[in-house]
Formats: sequence, C-alpha cells, structure tokens
Amino acid sequence: MVVGAGAAGLLAGIFAARGGARTLVLETRKSPGAKIRVSGGARCNVLPSRMEWADFHTRGSMNTVRNLLQSWPLEDVRAFFEVELGIPLKVEDTGKVFPVSDDPREVVVGLLTALERSGAALVGNARVAGLRRVGEPGSERFEIDLDDGRAIAAQCVCIATGGLSLPKTGSDGRGFDFARDLGHAVTPLHPALVPLLAEDGRWGELAGLSLVTRLNVLRDGKKVDSQAGDFLFTHKGFSGPVALDVSWNFAAPSGERARMEAAWLGDGAPEWEALLSRGGRLTVSAILREHLPRRLALALIARSGLDPETSLASLSREGRKRLLRELCQCELLVAGNEGYRTAEVTDGGVPLSELRTATLESRLVPGLYFAGEIVDVCGRIGGFNFLWAWISGHKVGSAVVSARSAQ
Repeated sequence: MVVGAGAAGLLAGIFAARGGARTLVLETRKSPGAKIRVSGGARCNVLPSRMEWADFHTRGSMNTVRNLLQSWPLEDVRAFFEVELGIPLKVEDTGKVFPVSDDPREVVVGLLTALERSGAALVGNARVAGLRRVGEPGSERFEIDLDDGRAIAAQCVCIATGGLSLPKTGSDGRGFDFARDLGHAVTPLHPALVPLLAEDGRWGELAGLSLVTRLNVLRDGKKVDSQAGDFLFTHKGFSGPVALDVSWNFAAPSGERARMEAAWLGDGAPEWEALLSRGGRLTVSAILREHLPRRLALALIARSGLDPETSLASLSREGRKRLLRELCQCELLVAGNEGYRTAEVTDGGVPLSELRTATLESRLVPGLYFAGEIVDVCGRIGGFNFLWAWISGHKVGSAVVSARSAQ
C-alpha cells in the first residue's frame, strides 16, 4: 500500500509492483501528480544535471543522506526517464534538466503508464482518514480508514504524502499526523524554497527588477550560507532562485538571528573600488548605471546618503566606503516568508535516525516506510527535491520486494 501518488509514491508503487508485490496506490486528488505538473514553471524540472552533497539539507546525518543518494546514481535515474519511460530530456544552461517537450504532462503520463504496466492499482479520490497497526505479533497488519467509510488492510504501507508546501496540489500535512500517531517524531516544519518578505518596504519599489546576485547569510558574524544566481525583487520582498535557495536559513527560530547581504552582480561584478576611486567628472550615478539597472543604482546611491550627481572627483572617502558597502555587502533585512502557499518544499519531517538507511523502513513500526518530502531531507532549487523523491521512492519499492522475498 502506498499513500500518496506524487513523485515518491509513484516510484515506490512502480518498483514494488514490478518486483511482484501486490500494490495499491491511494491518491487524495482525482488526478495524480499535481505538483509534478506545476513544477519548474510548469515545465517540470525533473532532475539536476549534476549533484553535490551540499545541495541537500537535513537536521539528521548527512552521511545517511549520502548513502541514500548513492543507492541510485543520478545517471541511472536519468536513464529511467529517458530509456524506460521514453521521455527525451535536455540540460539547460542553469544545469536543470527538463523534458525536451517542456510539457510536464509527458512526465506524469510516463509515470502513470509505467505504474499501470507494473500491475499496481491506482485509486484516486481516496483520502486516508486514519492509519493504524493491529494484530498479534507475527500476524500484524495495517488498517487504513478512508474518509468515505471504506477500510483497507495491508501488510506494508509507504507514506509518501508530501509535506505542507503548495497546498493547492493536495499537500495538507496529514502524513505527518499518521507518522506521529504511529509513534514517530516529526522535526519542526517550515516552508523552504520560498520567497522572502522584506522588512524595508522600499525594496518593493524595485518590483520586477532581476539581476545576478550573490547572497551571503551570516549568523553570529559567521558566514553560514553563500549562493549566487538570479535574484528578483517583488512587491513584498525577494525571490528568484538564489533567494529561494537561502530561504531555509530564515524559516527556523534560529533564522531570526540570521542576516542576509547581497553582492550585486555576484562573482561577475566589476572592481567597484577601482571604478569609484579613479576620479574625473563622471558621476556616481553614471558609473553605476553602466553596470546596474537604473532603479537599483539610484536606490543604492540613496541608501549611501549620496547625491547621484556627485562626481567621482568630489566623492569623499567616507562616501565611497558607504557606497561600496551597498554594492558588495548590501544588507537585506528579512521579515519572514510567504509561507507554504508559495513554498516549493517543506523543511523538516520524519527524522532519518528513525528510519533504516538501507530501506527507509521505520525502526519503530515494522512494515512502515516513508518516502519523499515527508522525510527530513530538503534539496535546493533545481530538481534536487525531485531527485530525492525519485530515489527514496525507488528505495522503498525495492525494499518492499526484498522483504517479501525474504519471508
């Protein structure tokens, strides 16, 4: 039994049924794969083209994450989509992998076709209301109650219900309740890969402006995160891939002590100090506008307390220092985030320490497995969370087959 027909649940169902396990996949919505269809700007960023361990975050053991990710190498996952499902993929300049068609429905149809061919049964509009373990030792089983009054029995259950992110796709966090009811802990949950809210509303005047930026996150004076990429000003604050990547630093209570600084243009920025120190009749506004969008250049000059028409020759040493700080270490005060409504993933979940690394089976409840976003593993933007979903679903499906063969 698999509860949830998202990325992880579909993979778990496919590989369990392929191995001969009688498999039923339950989905709350009428049509499975809602998050797959809206991901990657509705083009489905199915995978990253390369991976490092630092692309993932957990409150548990990173060694465990490494072992899990190595169990189905990235190139093999890609081959599953291209060769087994017959979906041509392309790598974009960002390193993200998309279907050549840019059509997420191709991925959903490919997965559902593979699920049907595997022999698994899929039931939509099946909302699980309760899950419990019953029976005497040696003859234990799970009983699943549906909202419509139906009851189903199963020997093994994989909870792949996702998290709380993008609730419009059907993610309501109910899987966390099932985990707690069965004795599991759940680490604190927070929105991740989510647009940030600015404390200073004046940044909203730059809404729609986008540029490459390096964001550094500092805590207690030490740099704890540094990412570079496309940055976007919104009416409420900050977005774009680089802002989403560092957003988890501001979700947990410890995030209140975090500070974010921007180096505009990132590693491709000119040598600002040399430009501002060369003197001459050129104004600070003119020199900045050669490299930065006009609105941002004027905003940074204003934050520095300078007149935009100040010539480089008359720019004081102290004024130059203030402007350099705004260009290279611009403080962006974060007031919070937009929440689960726009978050791409949930940070936190069932602790890895409560799961067996080789199978993702519960150490507390035999026959209970977890896959995907419900587990305390979170990847950065760019297909990494899908990669975790595919690998963890494959892990559980294969483990169920192995357990069945050992009986």
